[in-house]
Amino acid sequence: MFYLCSIGSNLDPHQHVGQAVAELLAHFGRLRLSSVIQTKPVGMHSSHDFLNCLFVAESELAQPRLKAHFVAMELAHGRDRSDPHCKVRDRPLDIDILASSEDDDFSAARVDAYLDELLAELYGKGEVHDPKVTLPLHTRLMAGKVIEEGLVGLAPVALQRDMAIPC
Repeated sequence: MFYLCSIGSNLDPHQHVGQAVAELLAHFGRLRLSSVIQTKPVGMHSSHDFLNCLFVAESELAQPRLKAHFVAMELAHGRDRSDPHCKVRDRPLDIDILASSEDDDFSAARVDAYLDELLAELYGKGEVHDPKVTLPLHTRLMAGKVIEEGLVGLAPVALQRDMAIPC
């Protein structure tokens, strides 16, 4: 099963999103990652901007087990899910499953408005106008091409674990 997922963070977001991408790559082996954008908080009051991105991964896990894995990652990064208001509070990491499919084409999937341009760009059907940011990912090669200084975030990229170098 293929999953379209989102990552968001507004507490030390460069650190948490970069680490999460590396952890997800280690878990799945391959990821298709969108650009990484900086956005204002949606549905909450905060002075901390978010970093957001999308990824597509294939997993044999059923959706509830995959979500449990993502929750465990969030907790390891310091998110307090015991707070009844955690959905509207600042967070170090938030990973959501947005859609699932037998194939990896999510170009027609419905996502929150602030993610629309990321989804369109991921499938070559548009461009992103929000500010893009780079994140370090300790790699030499990604999908057969060299990424300057091991940075991701400025354009969609396919990542493969056997090309990654651990930090």
